[in-house]
Amino acid sequence: MDFNQAFHAYDTIDGANCQTVFGETMTQREAAEEAVRIIGLNQREEAGKELFAKMPQYYEMFAKRLAILQRLH
Repeated sequence: MDFNQAFHAYDTIDGANCQTVFGETMTQREAAEEAVRIIGLNQREEAGKELFAKMPQYYEMFAKRLAILQRLH
């Protein structure tokens, strides 16, 4: 996931265009899915709603995106 731009396009499930993929065009979702397929999803603990206390509007989309990646793992 291109975390530098992660919240710039947080209104869609695909996110912004990933800026760290050279020579290709893909969305943040596509890049994250590819990464999970290659290295897995190494989630150390639950990412609860309290982490979004200062930006609660982003939690729902975060949860949707995490669920997509968890299904791939």
